Amino acid sequence: MNTTARRLRCHPALVALLVVSALCAQALADAEADDYDALAWVVDSGVRQPHLGGATVAIVVESLVSGEVLYEHNADRPMIPASNMKVVTGAAALSVLGPDYRFETVVSTDATEIGPVLAGDLYVRGTGDPSLVSEELWKLAESIRVLGIERIEGDLVLDTTHFDSASTTSRVVAEGHRAYHARTGALSLNFNAIAVHTTPSERPGVPAVVELAPQTSFVELRGGVSTGKSRSRSNLSVQRTFEGGRNVITVSGSVPAGSGTRVHYRSLDDGPRYFGTAMREFLKSAGVELAGDVLMGTAPEDARVLVAHESKPLSLVVRDLNKFSNNFVAEQLVKALSAHVDGAPGTTAGGVDILSDHLRAAGADSASFHVADGSGFSRDNRLTPRAIVAVLRGALSEFATSHEFAASLSVSGTDGTLSSRMGYPQLEGAVRAKTGLLDGVTAISGITRNASGEEILFSIIINGFDCEAWRVHDFEHSILAVIGRS
Repeated sequence: MNTTARRLRCHPALVALLVVSALCAQALADAEADDYDALAWVVDSGVRQPHLGGATVAIVVESLVSGEVLYEHNADRPMIPASNMKVVTGAAALSVLGPDYRFETVVSTDATEIGPVLAGDLYVRGTGDPSLVSEELWKLAESIRVLGIERIEGDLVLDTTHFDSASTTSRVVAEGHRAYHARTGALSLNFNAIAVHTTPSERPGVPAVVELAPQTSFVELRGGVSTGKSRSRSNLSVQRTFEGGRNVITVSGSVPAGSGTRVHYRSLDDGPRYFGTAMREFLKSAGVELAGDVLMGTAPEDARVLVAHESKPLSLVVRDLNKFSNNFVAEQLVKALSAHVDGAPGTTAGGVDILSDHLRAAGADSASFHVADGSGFSRDNRLTPRAIVAVLRGALSEFATSHEFAASLSVSGTDGTLSSRMGYPQLEGAVRAKTGLLDGVTAISGITRNASGEEILFSIIINGFDCEAWRVHDFEHSILAVIGRS
């Protein structure tokens, strides 16, 4: 073995980079003469690379204007789509609810008079707002204060009947504590998650500062973190458990001195009580005393509305969904669709049926998909690239939703989940797409342009690889580079 070969063998990342560069160089040269024959060459060469051994690659490339299929490879093979399922969820939500749809959170009372002392209960009824955060809840509390209310004699009653009581879609979600395991609920706050901020000292040996945001008595903080030597390795652990009806965050380990604040997000169990506890605390900070307890219940039909909060428009909610691949937003939208179409309570099963109907209406064959959830977290989901492109075509061709849907997709090398991908001249800013990633699964679907300016739809799904995801992403990028030059 010569010296060069030995060095390459010792640096697999460099080998992969050279292979991708060679594929792109050859393919781009061929593309000028043979159009999409070059794309077939890149795909055929790429799937023979060792790191894709045993993987299944499925691709379809179509003209948005003419609908002509420019290239396909296993285009009708049902694949695990990961977060490309959000393409369907976002498109269906915009189509059924409309870009200007807003979620409403209503505060009402059964008290007969509004004055310094409210002689009754305070009701809060939610409709599943996935974007309600601490700032909005603080505004609700302040809105109650400015009505002149100083004390509430009754209870704070949380009405979550707009959704069913199932807060998770699977056992995997129910047992997880990461932010992407967030629970659903008609009354939810901060994506039903909490931020854990850890700030090391400038001097080793001094305890790091650990803070929760927001600060709430609903979550107990345990443990501690030490400050290690500068440039030492971090071994920070942040675990969330649910004990005796209370969420517990346990931190341990160490972080290097002077290394800056680290933020970890953890999902929370019992989202409605998280909402209710935080509201009680905001009321107190506003100078409004709650004499009673935080309870679950139903707001009376004749309750007097004190204040109603509207969410930002659905167009911006879907932007959060796709740009940041937010699982919580996706599952909230699934239940909101169910409640809107079939009536409360909204259910995951009802929303899944609506997503399936949307796929069929877009032209996807029933055999080409199986929908298990709205986020793509479930490995039971199946979509073909052709089905995804059909949904993309519908969303980008419908006047009422096309601009909002296009704006929700991440831009290559610029923002969202593509902010650190394709950040080189040929592809930066040239691709709008939704990504997807699970163990052994990667997907990217969206829209780009070819050399003549024609808008091109694409969907690339790869299942079954066991190498690092960035290697597969490079393969996807080489495909998109050829499309751009074709």
